[in-house]
Order: sequence, then structure tokens, then C-alpha cells
Amino acid sequence: MRIRHIFSSSFLLLLLCLSLGGCQRESQPLIKIGERPITLNDFYQQIKPLKTELVQLPAKQQKLLLRQTLSQLIDQELLLAEAQQRGIAIREPEIQQTLNELRGNYSAEEYLDLLRSSGRDTKLWMQQLRIRLLSEKVAARVTSGKISIVKLQVEEYYLQHLDDYRRPEQLQARQMLLTSEEEANRLRNRVLAGESFVDLARQHSISPDQENGGDLGLFSRGQFPPEFDEVLFNLTPGRVSQAVKSPYGIHLFLVEKRHKAGVLPLSEVAATIEHQLQASEEARLYQQWLRKLRERTEVQIDWEQLDKLRFDKAE
Repeated sequence: MRIRHIFSSSFLLLLLCLSLGGCQRESQPLIKIGERPITLNDFYQQIKPLKTELVQLPAKQQKLLLRQTLSQLIDQELLLAEAQQRGIAIREPEIQQTLNELRGNYSAEEYLDLLRSSGRDTKLWMQQLRIRLLSEKVAARVTSGKISIVKLQVEEYYLQHLDDYRRPEQLQARQMLLTSEEEANRLRNRVLAGESFVDLARQHSISPDQENGGDLGLFSRGQFPPEFDEVLFNLTPGRVSQAVKSPYGIHLFLVEKRHKAGVLPLSEVAATIEHQLQASEEARLYQQWLRKLRERTEVQIDWEQLDKLRFDKAE
């Protein structure tokens, strides 16, 4: 990257303060990327989320963080210019789909309130979300057809990371949560007589997992209270437990499957490994492409203007 200093006597007149609203704005651009100028005000908007962190740092570390953020801003501008040149854009339905995935069970308004309560500038947050989605699209375009993960790579990765695929003993089990020991004993006898534990759980359990027939999913020791583990991990699959008391009520448990401790077989994790290797190679190629883009783009930075920035707790 070809970087030149810009010197101007007008910088001596620049009065910097920490209030984002009260600082003077210098007409001289802070950065020039090709023909695109970036003002000091643009940079303030970029560092606004970092202000709380910046005021906690000594001057030397402030300077380092500001320079790192400046580098990220340059990459962002290079990305935007390249996306425009390639005709790549983010459409509103893509934004809405991503927002729906991020907010989960929250409504749109609840999610925005959550962002505001955490001190986020929602407008800036939305802008950053668009840029993230755009970078993913550009990365997909520049790496398309250049990556091929073969079976041997997956196998080698698996063998080199076996510890990542070790699992403890795990169980698949169901429960019924009931209000009395008498009811629990009555329902236990019905299960022993051949009735379906799943059907009885749906009809009588007061636990939230009632609709799923009391399904507790796949779990290992320590995920439930110790008194549950003592019963569950000593229960033969297919057998129903005696009544177990807890602060929630009276429980009946049924262990469906037991998975011994060991290493997950390659067949179960191959798809995940392939995805990881694909993503890693995409990231490497994208960074390589971005580095070459920086090298062929003239970038001018006014270091003097940047180095005058100071953040004081008193502000």
C-alpha cells in the first residue's frame, strides 16, 4: 500500500476534544483512498462504539487502537468500492432475513430496544450489519471455484484433532414431572404394564417438555442436578425409575439410549470438518485478495491529524 503524509499548517489550528458532537471538523480529509476522501467526522462515527474502551487506555494504547480501527475503515472502503464495481449489493429481504435470525424470539421492536439499552447506535449497527453481509458476498465471489476440500484433508484434520471429538458418557432420556408421589407411582405402574411413557408424559406431565413426551435430549453428567444424575446414569435403558423428589415436584425418568464415552466416529463429524476447512480456506483466500487490493490502491493518511486525537476520562 502506498501511504504518504499530508502536511498542512492548518492542522495547528485544529482543536480536538472528546465530545463527538463538539469537536471541530477539519476540512482536510483524514484519509484518501484512491479518489475517495474520508473525513475526521467519518472516522469519529467509526470509533464511537469504542469511546468507553478508549478512555480507559493510556495514550500509547489509544494510539494503537485508533490505528487498528483506521486500518479496518480503509478495508471497509476498499470492500465497498469493489462491491460496487462488481455489481454486488445487499437487498432489503436479505437484511430482514438476517435480522429475523439474530433476534430469535424477540419482536423487531424488542430487539431494537435491546440494542439501545446496551448502548448501541442502531443506525451504525445496521450499517455494520450491511457491511458484514456485503463482505460475505464479496468473499464468496472472489473465492468461487477456487476451493476444493477432498476426503483426505478431512481425514487428516480428524486424526490431528481427535481430542476435539472425544465425548463423555451421554444419555437420551425422558421425564414426567408430577405433583404427588402417589400419582407418580400410579403412572409408573401403568408404564410397567405396557403403556407408553411418551403418551402418559403428554397427558399428565406438568413440565415444559410435556409436548415432546418429556424428551430431555442428549446430555452428559453435570447438566442436571446431582440427584438426577445419580438416578439416570444408574438406570438401565428401557427401564422406568422410581419416583424422584426435587424442588420442582416428583419425577419419573426413562432412559432410552446410553452412549459410551469415546471418540465420535469420522462419519458423524466429516460434514462439520469439511465445512470448517471450507470456511478457513475461504477466509485465507479472501484476506490474500484483500491484501493485494490494498497494495494496488493508493492510500493517503494524515497521520498528524490522527495522532492529535486524545481521549480523557475527564471528558
